[in-house]
Amino acid sequence: MTNKSILIVEDDLEIKTLIQFFLEKDDEFKNTYNILTSQDGLKALKIIQENKPELIVLDLMIPGIDGVNVSKQVKSNAYLYGNPLIFMLTAKSEIDDIVEGFNAGCDDYLRKPFDPRELILRIKKLLSLKNQTNIFSKNETTLEYKDITMYIDQHIAISSGSEIELSNKEFNLLAFLILNKGIALSREKILNNVWGENYFLGDRTVDVYVGKLRDKIPNLFNYIKTIKGVGYQLKNN
Repeated sequence: MTNKSILIVEDDLEIKTLIQFFLEKDDEFKNTYNILTSQDGLKALKIIQENKPELIVLDLMIPGIDGVNVSKQVKSNAYLYGNPLIFMLTAKSEIDDIVEGFNAGCDDYLRKPFDPRELILRIKKLLSLKNQTNIFSKNETTLEYKDITMYIDQHIAISSGSEIELSNKEFNLLAFLILNKGIALSREKILNNVWGENYFLGDRTVDVYVGKLRDKIPNLFNYIKTIKGVGYQLKNN
């Protein structure tokens, strides 16, 4: 039996059953992943901690703890929950709600109602990008820059002796900048390596995430150089 899993967190029994049916009948998934389910945010966190799923299909409006707060907890506590992709489902249509989901660490989303065939295809795409994208090409276990130490396997970053709460994308962006310190990196190159492809929100996504790193690690403000018309460079000295 495989130890890889996908977790569906959905309180609507009909939708949960439909997603589970399509995942379990797909040859690629049924031979590779155990399909787990939960209808409650609190119970989902326990399942995530115990099983460290590869991907979570997460409804925003669930009892216990809502999907946004589940995502925030998972993405900021990799030691407890691993490093899963989060695919958000939402009945909300306002762009602010979608942005809130992404700010909480979601990797992709679909609005309800949706075609389960599209969901399956997009989950496959996310998982394939995760498998293909490996910014740690030299198998680094620790990265250091100034007063920052990153422990890759534990998904932990320390600055000035204190742990920094970073989402998956923030962590990978910081690591990519450190691995390429001294090199002028275009936004496109950052997207292709950290996100796996040109992110659909556009290359300004990089600006948003660089801003988040500067907010969370103030010492970086003087070391991440903005290169007008190009992108960013982490100073080498």
